[in-house]
Amino acid sequence: MEVAYQWMTNPTLIGTNARLQLGTKAKEFKMSKVLVVSDPGVKAAGILEEPIKLLKDEQIDVVTYTEVNSDPLDTKCYEGADLAKKEKCDGIVAIGGGSVLDAAKAMNILVANPAPLDKYYGGWDYKRGLPLICMPTTAGTGSENTIYGVISSTTTDTKKVVLYCCDLGICDPVLTYKLPPHLTASTGLDAFAHCAESVTCNVENPMTETLAMDGISRVCKYLPIAYKDPTNTEAREQMMIAANYGGIAFSQTCCHLGHAISQCMGARFHVPHGISCAWALPEVMAYSAIGKPDKVKMVADYLDISYDKDDSDKVVGQKVADGIREFMRMMDVKSIKDYGISRKDLIDICDIVMEDNCFPFIPTPLTRDEVREILGKVYDTYQ
Repeated sequence: MEVAYQWMTNPTLIGTNARLQLGTKAKEFKMSKVLVVSDPGVKAAGILEEPIKLLKDEQIDVVTYTEVNSDPLDTKCYEGADLAKKEKCDGIVAIGGGSVLDAAKAMNILVANPAPLDKYYGGWDYKRGLPLICMPTTAGTGSENTIYGVISSTTTDTKKVVLYCCDLGICDPVLTYKLPPHLTASTGLDAFAHCAESVTCNVENPMTETLAMDGISRVCKYLPIAYKDPTNTEAREQMMIAANYGGIAFSQTCCHLGHAISQCMGARFHVPHGISCAWALPEVMAYSAIGKPDKVKMVADYLDISYDKDDSDKVVGQKVADGIREFMRMMDVKSIKDYGISRKDLIDICDIVMEDNCFPFIPTPLTRDEVREILGKVYDTYQ
């Protein structure tokens, strides 16, 4: 059967000093009063001051909502949307990590459509909202170019997904210079996970493979540099590109088991998304080697992991898993135990992992007992 590939994304400016075009681009979208969406950390770091000035320099009024939390709650989305409607805003600018950009997408649906948000999870049946510009301050999610907005539902205590593309992405690596090393590592590993999972899921797309493998090569080379030298221009630029490529890559296919685990950990234990993706990735690649051995071998090549041509797929997968764990240790990524989560706690999320929206995209079928076994290995093998 022939397959028609659908590529969905939006225009993006990417490169050092791209942020300086924010005001003129907002004006092109006929914005006159903007809701700037962000989080407390970005605000405290002083990152919002310049973008707000750029908007005001173009005679654009600014209203701010900076209460988005990590793994954004649907309640925060309601608050932001209500503020935008109350202030009669005609545009939204999201400045922050993936949580901020995802929350802004959900807010924008609520600006133009009646609550509750639950009605719009996983579908496109809604009226499009205000012009939305997304400016990432991390090199991780690629949300400025994805079709997804991941939201924590307070009614189900699980993560849900809205489908929404922003109108313009502005990716300036300068906005990542103030990112602490541990967040540089975790968000960069999120980009790695997007690339590695998107190319090993049960849906194939030539655009995904091209971008994902390129993204992996950039992460492997430049993430340790950005971790050690936060203002290294080349490393920060390359990581911004890698994250962007990862976002586009998984928008064409999907992520699978690693993100199912990560999203459930975020909803249940409220741990940062990037680090939970990192915890899951090694064992997920070991498992993926059975169904997608050629793709996992490509990951091995970019990590400079040696394997023999006679090695079984299982052996290659284990070598890749070990290599990713060593890569994580280079950047002092903390363990699950360090976050106060017990082995039993982790294994007990098995059922909601299997119900997660990413789980149907796993490369080969898994039983409940096999998922529990993988969760146990995720806990045991990175201490």
